[in-house]
Amino acid sequence: MAPLRFADTLVSMDVITSAWARFTAWFHASDTPGQLILTVVVLACATLATRAAVRYYRDKGSGSKGERRTGYLTVRNAIAIVTLLLLLFIWGGQLRHFALSVAALAAAVAIASKEYVMSALGSLMRATQRTYSVGDIIEINGMKGEVLTIDLFTTTLLEQASSGLVTGRVCRFPNMLLLLNPVRMISAMGTFVLETVRVPMEPSDDIPAAQARLLKAGRAVCEPWLQQANMHFRHIEGAYLIALPDSEPLVVIEPVDPKRLDIVLRFPCPSNERLSTRQQILGHYYRQLREEAANG
Repeated sequence: MAPLRFADTLVSMDVITSAWARFTAWFHASDTPGQLILTVVVLACATLATRAAVRYYRDKGSGSKGERRTGYLTVRNAIAIVTLLLLLFIWGGQLRHFALSVAALAAAVAIASKEYVMSALGSLMRATQRTYSVGDIIEINGMKGEVLTIDLFTTTLLEQASSGLVTGRVCRFPNMLLLLNPVRMISAMGTFVLETVRVPMEPSDDIPAAQARLLKAGRAVCEPWLQQANMHFRHIEGAYLIALPDSEPLVVIEPVDPKRLDIVLRFPCPSNERLSTRQQILGHYYRQLREEAANG
């Protein structure tokens, strides 16, 4: 039994030695092993660079959250593009041998996944036309919120209600919607924006008194920044060659139906204080109403 076991061991060693010899010959004769090693190195470097960017922008003390998030996304997308180009350079020789097959496969994939292609086109349109960026507040297809992230295929929003309150929910929509739907830029005017507040009335109410009351409330709340807002709007006019209204609060009447009309106040306010300014104006308006009722 011992000689047989020794012979089996010799056969096994011969098989292992032969397989190793074939592997080493293939390794030295083929370019594929080197390409695999380079691919692993490139992917590892990309992963380390992405993690370093996350730590840098997370611990960075200067700049707002929107600026840091924008910087991180820019670095992350740049790393992804460079990594893709390096991988194409590494495997370019292999891909040339399968050019026709790859073209046929790409056509089939494009037909089967047209939504992804349209989303990529929507992302390209957003980048070239600068439709919006991280930190902007937009409304599209019934969704409204602050832009958190922008990827190649999707955009993520921190949802806001119609009143401007943050709901705590996150909306993610495919960028293909940019090809099919208009985008409303809520924060397009920068530091100061024009907002409106509505007070519902009945046609039989004292409309002129309500107009005066609402206009007084708007002027009282917006007085600290009226001049600064007007200068900002004039700067926007000169930069973009457009005509903007005066920053002075304005009250108009908008009929809704035969039994209701709205008194609408248009007023300027800082872009990050839209909700609080509306609430202050309404509170001032209803305080006047209570005081008039108590004195009358």
